[in-house]
Amino acid sequence: MRYLHMYRAQTVAIATDKVNISANYIERADFDMSVPLHAGLHYLFIRGAGLTTYGKSYELRSGINCFLDFVADHNSRVIPSLKILSLSDIGVEEFSLFLDFIRRIGSRIYLAIKLRSSLGIVARKFDDGMPVLQLPRIEEPKFAPTEPLGEDADRDFYKAMYQEVDRLIDKRRFQASIKTTKPYDKWEVYDICHELYSLEYPDRSDWKIDPLRAAATLAVEGYPFYIPANHFECMERDARTDQIGSMGRTPLEFVLSCCMNKAFLRRRAPNSISYTELFRLIYPTSQDQATLALFIQRQAGWNKETVLALDKDNFIHMMSEVAHNDIVLVNSHKLRSQSQGDSFIKPKFIASTSNRSDPYSVYNIICLANDLSESCRGYLRLDASLLADDKRHRSPFLFLGDARVPWTASDRVKSLDAQGHWNAGVNALLGEMQLMDEGVPLTTAADIQGRLRVTSLQKTQTSNSFPVALTALLYGHSDPVTTDTHYDSSVFAMADRRKRFQAFQENFIKKGQLKQFTGALGNPGRDRSELPRFRIFTIIGHDRPLWACSDCTKPIYPGSTPLPAGTRCTRLDKCNGCGQWWVLEDSLPFVMERLATLEISVEQDPRSYPTHADEINVLRYVIEKLYTKELMKDANAYRERFDVLLPFDLSSLIAYIED
Repeated sequence: MRYLHMYRAQTVAIATDKVNISANYIERADFDMSVPLHAGLHYLFIRGAGLTTYGKSYELRSGINCFLDFVADHNSRVIPSLKILSLSDIGVEEFSLFLDFIRRIGSRIYLAIKLRSSLGIVARKFDDGMPVLQLPRIEEPKFAPTEPLGEDADRDFYKAMYQEVDRLIDKRRFQASIKTTKPYDKWEVYDICHELYSLEYPDRSDWKIDPLRAAATLAVEGYPFYIPANHFECMERDARTDQIGSMGRTPLEFVLSCCMNKAFLRRRAPNSISYTELFRLIYPTSQDQATLALFIQRQAGWNKETVLALDKDNFIHMMSEVAHNDIVLVNSHKLRSQSQGDSFIKPKFIASTSNRSDPYSVYNIICLANDLSESCRGYLRLDASLLADDKRHRSPFLFLGDARVPWTASDRVKSLDAQGHWNAGVNALLGEMQLMDEGVPLTTAADIQGRLRVTSLQKTQTSNSFPVALTALLYGHSDPVTTDTHYDSSVFAMADRRKRFQAFQENFIKKGQLKQFTGALGNPGRDRSELPRFRIFTIIGHDRPLWACSDCTKPIYPGSTPLPAGTRCTRLDKCNGCGQWWVLEDSLPFVMERLATLEISVEQDPRSYPTHADEINVLRYVIEKLYTKELMKDANAYRERFDVLLPFDLSSLIAYIED
């Protein structure tokens, strides 16, 4: 039971991608490390998070919190002997109740799947005394392939992207002009202040501050990162006060008073640019960088992780530098782990062709993002505590946080690697774009997540008519089946097939009407009794076949008689003694169930053994021939899903059979 005393002082788990995840369940009022269940779940989190990515670690933590909610509810309603107080108290019944609890509160079933998986993996991988629990198998929800954007939505997306890129190119020019622009000097400030101070209330001036010169003034004065925090607060108060004379404001104080909300000079010159808007011109925002990242996704067909893994100094393939050509090979690396426990030192190389001359190409979009980030990058060096391997040092997608928050360089300079910043940037962009897909508004990052890559894949496949294998190579899929799942099973592909099939039908009917059809037609008068007689029996409600019959019109079992023409055998109770009986691998759970039923019957009434002896021997022989460890494990798991698979009298099954 050593595991109960391990990691009690550790409140942060480290995922395989070096992300720290806090054990926030410790802050719960009902959490007590002295309770074996709580200590065991904490051990599970610390160990389990170290085996997987940060995303799966967050899912495990959410699963633990949800399970603690269930335990609190369960323990409040049962007698003491049935309370869950340790991991050993979690059995099939308790975990099934947990699944019911999840469905009742409307939570995600994946939390239970992750919790169950981690309980098994951690217990088997580490020899710390944690019990190996036997828990019921959970059926995962069926995977629905990510759907591409519709034609109209994709066209609107491109139109909006071109406009946004043009705006950001202008923003880059603005940033570059700051270095060569003359800032406000004290004599200009005195003249402007004198004019504004002379206004009588409620008169307002049409004058407005020059945003470029205001930005140059802030840059010269080292505002805000080179200003101490206490001075910053004083300047903010001075900007709003009316106690300072027209000659008492420095150029920096003048700019702040003209731009800050409710500042003194801003009340007299309300047309001046606001403090927040000025900083959005000087520094990139999360929306700016998310815009560029999404455009890269759509053009290159990369997923989000690959785009965010771009290195600002190493995104051009070396052969492109040697060739000195307009065509350039842009590369990144997919850093996500592909299986439980894989380290992140084995990145997957991903590449895409681009060109240098098109201002909207992937290459130029990356350069634009990197150029915009340069206004923030220098401030990272102001924080000596910032780790050398911090992702922000290499990311081309830097931006500034809220300009109204007190300044700390490393806290204010952000990157899109954090999921919260990504969501905020994408949500803000979609809110402005008003993008619609088949009448459905796309408003959040979740609405577009993964769809740009699939849209790119679809367009590449349909416009170039590439083989699926080549498309898989271009998009970095390890298996063409993955590509086929995205392409062939999507709404887009199915709609295309319906369109082509309708055209074929119309052409076929037209040729038939004009008597121009040449070819072979099936014989509609063929006798059904001549059709193949092989049948696969499936019990209604089951996804596995019961077994099969090679010719249901000619049964061969002891005592059988020839059947009238056109009829089929319905004696399911005679199948395992019939020469036409076919047993499939998927039939194994039913064969095992039938054998167990007969053995229990014989055990309860030994006199029935002669009646069932032949059937028992046949069933044992079949199981012995089919036996493999994997098949038996799979068959047992299937049997556990049902209380009873078969009735004792198999002849009664015929009413529930479909084939």
